Amino acid sequence: MAFSDATSSLALWLHLRRRSAFGGKAAAPEPPPGEGPLIVVHLSERADDPLPVAPLIRAILARRPGMRFAFTGALPEGDEMPAELRAVHPPLPREPAAVRELIDSLAPRALLLMGDQLPSALIAGVSDRGLPIILSEARLSAYRRGGSWRGAINRGLMRRITHVLAPDLTAGAAARQLGAIAERVELTGPVTETHPPLHANEAERRALAQIMTGRHIWLAAAPTLPEARAALVAHEAALHYNHRALLILADLAPSIMPAIRAEAEALGLATVLRSEDQDPTPDDHVLIADEADEMGLWYRLAPVSFMGGTLLAGDGAAPRHPFEPAALGSAIIHGLLTETHSAEWTQLDGANAARMVTDAAGLARAVADLTAADQAAILAGNAWAVSTGGAAVLRRIADTVINAMENSA
Repeated sequence: MAFSDATSSLALWLHLRRRSAFGGKAAAPEPPPGEGPLIVVHLSERADDPLPVAPLIRAILARRPGMRFAFTGALPEGDEMPAELRAVHPPLPREPAAVRELIDSLAPRALLLMGDQLPSALIAGVSDRGLPIILSEARLSAYRRGGSWRGAINRGLMRRITHVLAPDLTAGAAARQLGAIAERVELTGPVTETHPPLHANEAERRALAQIMTGRHIWLAAAPTLPEARAALVAHEAALHYNHRALLILADLAPSIMPAIRAEAEALGLATVLRSEDQDPTPDDHVLIADEADEMGLWYRLAPVSFMGGTLLAGDGAAPRHPFEPAALGSAIIHGLLTETHSAEWTQLDGANAARMVTDAAGLARAVADLTAADQAAILAGNAWAVSTGGAAVLRRIADTVINAMENSA
């Protein structure tokens, strides 16, 4: 059953009228200090993980310093927000009178909705004042009830949203199915935090690259003890078809170092320690990089990186961010344990920018496959595009918010 715009408007009007009947006296929120324009940012209270609002706020402030904000819904992560942020956190107004009080007090210029929540009173009240409404980072899967009376209300809300910035094709289709005007839906990609490439000593990189010329190098970054053992076994297999291959084990928890060295010795793998100021010789099979803060060096030197903490649980350091190797041109292998940095892993896998394995045997096969430079280069190129694309998405959303705000003035 499809609802007309007139039916949807009526359903929304009746819904808000019922809200008004149960509403009390609304307290007017105090605006934050300053003279800059203000926007209301609603953060979904349904999100399982914190929404990536901090990088977006930084992008908005980079273009329009002095902007002020009022956050409703979920609270943003305070320790990640810009130090110069001027903001207030009023309660979400859930009935029309409270929305009118908020608008009269704060005089916002736009409403930005982030996440899978459509606050009906807030959307309707802002729209009634002729202010733009931008929806981003919303997949709206919980709202797919087009044939119900609630579906008519949701359609009425979606018709009032002036810009829908969809993180992916599925999200864009869901927004249109829910009632968004097709011409207002734009595919931007998801908001992701961008990470500057990790630092490395360039002189050291050049010297090691010269020493390692012609060798197939791969890295196991922050592996657990079971993963380190699996990496050593995979490397032993790799040596049968590439006798000059070199495995770098980096960011190891000190507690597992003795066991790793014992395992390497048992497998007959010649091992060198970075902390002993020894460079790997052609006869060495494994470099244990036990010096801190050199991950940027190893990502640059290794065309392939296995990201520890994703395949086999156990003792080890915390999993590292997958955009670290992606930003430095290293092809990525990972396992199924992607709860840490889950959004980033989803993006990489969806873009054919990482090789997923399910067990130790799969790790060995992936290492063998990615000795082919062309296959590693394809993965690495795709990963680089994903890891750097977040900045463009942030700029696009920030531009949309600011342009909508300025054009409505």
